[in-house]
Amino acid sequence: MQNPKLKNLTDYSPDDKPWDVHKSQSDDVGGIYLRAAEFEAYAARMRDCGGLLRFGWSTLKDTGETRLRLREAHFCRVRHCPVCQWRRSLMWQARFYQSLPKIVADYPDARW
Repeated sequence: MQNPKLKNLTDYSPDDKPWDVHKSQSDDVGGIYLRAAEFEAYAARMRDCGGLLRFGWSTLKDTGETRLRLREAHFCRVRHCPVCQWRRSLMWQARFYQSLPKIVADYPDARW
């Protein structure tokens, strides 16, 4: 259950709505884990997952634009945590996009 004193990330950055959605889903899944005594540790880890986010200013190399970027956060790494799975999918997507030019160069006749 969400604490009314705590603010959502979208209160500060409207572009980060997906974060609030996944965090809300994580709270729901954590509540399900809490119902089973053997999984209470998972529920506790998921409750604290991404609870404290530290941001820092970063300058983009291409445009010189400065913006806030995530510098530090603690994640639970529970298999079914929506926040952790979402971040993991972003990591794999970034890895794929980085390796795509080499794949295309190595296999120019490949069909997609």
